Amino acid sequence: MRLKQSALLFALAVIHPLYGWAQTYPSRPIRVIVPFAPGTGPEQTVRLFNDKFVQSTGQPLVIENKGGAGGNIGTDAVAKAAPDGYTIGLIAINMLVINPHLYKNMPYDPIKSFEPITQVINTNHVLAINGNVPAANLREFIAWAKANAGKVSISTNGAGTTPHLLGVLLNQNTGTDLVAVHYKGGGEAIKDLLGGHVQAMFGSPFQVMPFVLSGKVKILAITRARRSDVLPEVPTFAELGYPDMVVDVWTAYMAPAGTPAAIVQKLYDEFARILALPDIVKALAAQGYAPVGSTPAATAQMIRTELKRWEGVVKASGWKVQ
Repeated sequence: MRLKQSALLFALAVIHPLYGWAQTYPSRPIRVIVPFAPGTGPEQTVRLFNDKFVQSTGQPLVIENKGGAGGNIGTDAVAKAAPDGYTIGLIAINMLVINPHLYKNMPYDPIKSFEPITQVINTNHVLAINGNVPAANLREFIAWAKANAGKVSISTNGAGTTPHLLGVLLNQNTGTDLVAVHYKGGGEAIKDLLGGHVQAMFGSPFQVMPFVLSGKVKILAITRARRSDVLPEVPTFAELGYPDMVVDVWTAYMAPAGTPAAIVQKLYDEFARILALPDIVKALAAQGYAPVGSTPAATAQMIRTELKRWEGVVKASGWKVQ
């Protein structure tokens, strides 16, 4: 009997050389590459998770910001890191399913270069218009925009960003001809909306809500599948007849390709547990985020589906980065 047990253990060691190591993982801090500048929303979610992660594993999540090239620099650093579970990335929608269609030369493959761990959060955008635009709802705005084809502008926080492509998607779905005006960030984009230099923009609810009560901005619709608890009076595009305008802006934890499945599973189990904690759900909601916690397999399928969906939208935008 002992001989058979020894043979079994030996076979396990040969087949799974990382088996024993996986049982003690993590034994040192985990580096989380965030392909954005410091202080962004996705980075805050890592900080929110950290205390819970340390309590459970004894090891911290150490943030390393690597912005640039639309997030490609930091995402590529994740792809090329050692697949040992000690470097992962918090990667957003743009880096995985938009940039591959936007950039001519990509340094990584959105599918082959990574092992998905979990989709972390979803957030959504609202369509906001300047308070002086003669429209009280989406139907009226579409009619006004069509009557002024080519003369109505929509600000974005940068070419190829999600707000830019939401404008493209809106044109596709409504037959409007909104002209995109690109800025270097959301702050500049909303500043010109408030000043009346542009007539519309897609932005986060928290970005535009402070200007609603003053009448400087009107919110027409939100890209959620269901109405938001934060803005229960704002209709969804879906209920207004535009289901293709349902767009979740998401982030996902990703590991380099080749990271052992046991390590990926451990990380998923831990992140999913944290995402389900009531205080974490409440804290995320306060920032406008909805927790997801999908399995590695479900996350991988979501990325494939989204990659195909955004191909046509990027193409329609006419934008390409060399």
